[in-house]
Amino acid sequence: MRIALKVTSSNEYSNGGCEFALLDLTPEIAALALRRIRTLREQKNLDPDIDETYFWAYFVECYFDPWAESPGDEKDVEGTSSAVGDILDELEIEDNEVVCVPESFQVPPSQCSVVESEQMIVRADSISFTAIPRYASLRVQTAEIPITMLEAAAAATH
Repeated sequence: MRIALKVTSSNEYSNGGCEFALLDLTPEIAALALRRIRTLREQKNLDPDIDETYFWAYFVECYFDPWAESPGDEKDVEGTSSAVGDILDELEIEDNEVVCVPESFQVPPSQCSVVESEQMIVRADSISFTAIPRYASLRVQTAEIPITMLEAAAAATH
């Protein structure tokens, strides 16, 4: 299951070129997330003050800005460039925040941002991802992926 997620920033004036994130939510990643959610729930039974846990994770394929200017010499690959923003608009990502995209959905390298310190945030009923755009003093975070979507992805076979 290939998904695009809306991204928010800790800085209201900048997002480091990270408007959205692209994730290939494989059955393996979904199963790992579900195990971590179960563990968090068990920990919450022992200590009700626990709210979320963080794990180093490099699962997000890229953080990107579909409206970033492409250099003139970059080839336009089918389904990329300005089409990326059009596809996301059609899927109403601004309202839905998490959308399934076609398996062929690709983001051109010129629209991707370099990020560091990527982590998976595990909550009682969802996960999200966070990172720091390179050379930025801010943190970005994806919309939450609900447990129902994780369960569907974990049950899927290729």
